[in-house]
Amino acid sequence: MHELSLMASVMDIANEELARHGARRLTLLRVRHGALDQVQPDAMRMAFEAMTAGTPHEGAILELVEEPLRLSCCLCGHEFAPDGRDALYAPCPACGETVPFRVIGGEGIFLDHLEAE
Repeated sequence: MHELSLMASVMDIANEELARHGARRLTLLRVRHGALDQVQPDAMRMAFEAMTAGTPHEGAILELVEEPLRLSCCLCGHEFAPDGRDALYAPCPACGETVPFRVIGGEGIFLDHLEAE
């Protein structure tokens, strides 16, 4: 369950931001994650609830936003948003070549937004 360690890292960043701005209680946390990261939303929510239980952040809202996969053909430069991960191994929809693609979106975990009081 890598979601627990992911959420721990996100909460560390959130707590640093709260301290930097003199806020004490997190009310909303928006996390953006890429489709390639295979984040399980239910597991992320469970990890968030476990980490905020009994803290001033208990009851805060967690929003999870999945960023879709976006690729660029290394040969012709065509950019596209495939339906699934299998597109990483399929021919380019523009030139038909089976060359590697560069991932230009849909990868990574980011603390996108937070609200606090």
